Amino acid sequence: MNNASKGYASGELKGHIYSDFVPMLNWCKSNGVSVNIYSSGSIGAQKLLFKHTTDGDLTSFFNSHFDTTTGSKKEHKSYEKIAEDLGVKPGEIVFASDAEAELVAARKAGIGFPVMSVRPGNAPLTNVGKEFPIIYSLLQLCGSD
Repeated sequence: MNNASKGYASGELKGHIYSDFVPMLNWCKSNGVSVNIYSSGSIGAQKLLFKHTTDGDLTSFFNSHFDTTTGSKKEHKSYEKIAEDLGVKPGEIVFASDAEAELVAARKAGIGFPVMSVRPGNAPLTNVGKEFPIIYSLLQLCGSD
């Protein structure tokens, strides 16, 4: 067991998430929307973090996890592979990111809804980032009930 695993297991470490994350997950679950994570952190690290968040175990909300073993987040082929693995057309996917290069790659792969997520502390947007729809809360991805 590595140090992070020990820290999470002991309760010393907790995954910190934004306040809009759990309401967004609940909306997705209630509306049959599949939630998948693509992170530069390993799949194991993703699962560990989401199992031990400040809001409890959130792992049941996720359909699939992807990491850089799928490919670079800046390469369009990675997003094509994710769509294939999920069994959906790229155009059916909403992909939210705070990284312009990732959104450019997703768009090139035909991802239907690449969205720029702006949070406090993010790097200022360039003209490239401004080409994408901008959200300030993940709840902006949710429709009404």
